[in-house]
Amino acid sequence: MRKSWTVGEIKRGFERFLNTHGRLPKALEIDEIAYLPTSRFIQYRFGGLEKLRHALGYGDTHFGKGRFRSVIASRVNIRGRAEELTLQNILHERFGEMFVHSEKIFDKSKNRVDFFVYSPDGDFGVDVFYTESMHFLQSIINIKRKKYQNFTADLFLAVANKSFSQSVLDKYAASKVKPLPHRAKLVTLGTFLAYIQRKLAYDIPGVRQG
Repeated sequence: MRKSWTVGEIKRGFERFLNTHGRLPKALEIDEIAYLPTSRFIQYRFGGLEKLRHALGYGDTHFGKGRFRSVIASRVNIRGRAEELTLQNILHERFGEMFVHSEKIFDKSKNRVDFFVYSPDGDFGVDVFYTESMHFLQSIINIKRKKYQNFTADLFLAVANKSFSQSVLDKYAASKVKPLPHRAKLVTLGTFLAYIQRKLAYDIPGVRQG
């Protein structure tokens, strides 16, 4: 086990992460990165990750507040909206525009699902979203679990970030103390797109059949 790190080595590790991910590592990611010291070492040597970032010349980079929190939120929202529009086009092509309802209200609280699709072998809803880390995924799922507790059809919570695998999502869903709603499934966007290819579409002109 490595016992010491130089400032130069840590700086190079931060730059490597920055070049790969377009941002600096977060506190919950540090212990999973082999080319950076542990969070315990950082706390002991520098007094915490935020102080280390300052020491390395990155300025105000606290991810939980201020400018960086706004930047992250904006980037995630933009990517999520882009994926939503792309998925809308795919659903229209697969099932026909008249059978795909966007922002459909499904309960008395006027909660809405991104898309509700009518299919001969079973209607279903899909909520597509983008998140950057498992930490943020957990927060998002806790919110969606409450939102969709009264949703009565099959529901797919589709994660658009390709860095998440289906096995990771399955493991997370199985480990939750408070499980997802009975008919809800946490899936990658790729898993969902494969699923809809097996679903039937109403036989109308201009709609491709599976």
